[in-house]
Amino acid sequence: MLEEGKPAFILGYSSTEYLQVCALRRAHPECTDYWDGNWITCRIEAAVGRFKARVDADLRSEEFVEFRRQLTAMNQRLAGQARFATLEGWLDIDMSIDHLGHVTARCKLLDEPGVGNRLEFTFNLDQTYLSPAIAGLETIIGAFPVLDPRTK
Repeated sequence: MLEEGKPAFILGYSSTEYLQVCALRRAHPECTDYWDGNWITCRIEAAVGRFKARVDADLRSEEFVEFRRQLTAMNQRLAGQARFATLEGWLDIDMSIDHLGHVTARCKLLDEPGVGNRLEFTFNLDQTYLSPAIAGLETIIGAFPVLDPRTK
């Protein structure tokens, strides 16, 4: 499941029903600009029911930052929603939580944006799975921070 030594976040039960995003490398390591330098090649794996999927996709560093912000707020308030929306549509995650800490994750995974196949699935978690997911997002953000020449 996990790539050895690579930062990743997991939603769900790690061995039975889960969605995992593992950041492998910068897609354009020679680029230090915002537009090209922030693409990260990721391996996305899902196991839901009898379905298993594995897709390599390029996602953006700022997508992880925004999802962590929303997920952290949802976890702290026990209210609201969090959304991981990718620029090219490889992966969409819509999460919501109720006041008892019950979390619903609605996910859509594509094998080729625009022309490929789509796997849509929903799974339920409880709040205790959010903190490890947030910690995983922090490892990705730490390994692949957003490159922005305006901050140098």
